[in-house]
Amino acid sequence: MSTATGETIEALFENQTTTIARDLKLNLTKFLDGSFVTRQESHLALLAAATSLEMPRLAAFATEQLKILGFGAEEIQEARESAAIVGMLNTYYRFRHFVGSPEEYRMAGLRMTSLAKPILGKERFEMLAFTVSVLNGCEACTQAHEKTLKLAGVSSEKIHDLARIAAVAKGLKLLIKDER
Repeated sequence: MSTATGETIEALFENQTTTIARDLKLNLTKFLDGSFVTRQESHLALLAAATSLEMPRLAAFATEQLKILGFGAEEIQEARESAAIVGMLNTYYRFRHFVGSPEEYRMAGLRMTSLAKPILGKERFEMLAFTVSVLNGCEACTQAHEKTLKLAGVSSEKIHDLARIAAVAKGLKLLIKDER
């Protein structure tokens, strides 16, 4: 799987020869090649996850793959920025959960009009929100996005794959070296 800039999955794992690295590489390849998620969905989720985890190389890899798959600049930017808006909401809703009295803090008062009409469409944006919420460990958001996806007809298998993409990306955080 090569990109326009020459980055490949092989290059992402340069000098990584352990069985752990091999497992993570095989898992990444498995979910990017599409299982229950499409190649488009898996790369969108990977971009949101990589952005959330502050992994520029992995984000660049996902971005190049999305370009090859025909996504435009605005769609790619929205996938990348979904990590920011969802991260904000994850932080707020975890706060409400932590204090144990969400009724007292009922109104978030946070601007989030971008969620009304996402460029990628509601279902795809929900997939990204679910993926980032899993990464950020926000129980309330993860449950809410899972419910919304199921109501939209998304299969449990696809939702499970999105969670696994988040898990693999988190594991890669310690293996893939970003030049700084």
